[in-house]
Amino acid sequence: MSVIAVKEGILLDCCDEDTEHVWVTVPGWSPRRAFLTGATPFVEASGKRAADLVGERFTARLDLNNPPGNEDTNGEGLEWPELALRPPIPAVWFGEGQGSDQ
Repeated sequence: MSVIAVKEGILLDCCDEDTEHVWVTVPGWSPRRAFLTGATPFVEASGKRAADLVGERFTARLDLNNPPGNEDTNGEGLEWPELALRPPIPAVWFGEGQGSDQ
C-alpha cells in the first residue's frame, strides 16, 4: 500500500481525536480507490511526521478477500495489523539499470 496524500486539521467523526489523516491506496482491495484513515499508525510505523508520508510504501497483514465497504472508510474505521514500512526491493530483482523503488 502507498500513502498518496496527507490531510491535516480535520476531524472525521465524533470519536476521532486525530486531526492528521492519510489517503492510502491498497491495490489488493481496489486499484482505483483511495482510503482515508488516521495517520497515527503510519507515523508510528515509519518514525516520520505525517507531512513526510506521501510516497511512502507500507506492508500490513490485510484480509484481501474482504475489502472494506464505503461505510468502513471514514477515519479511524480501518485497521492496519502489522503495519511496517515496505523494505527496499533488491535491484537485482529488476534487472540491470533499474532502481529499487519500483
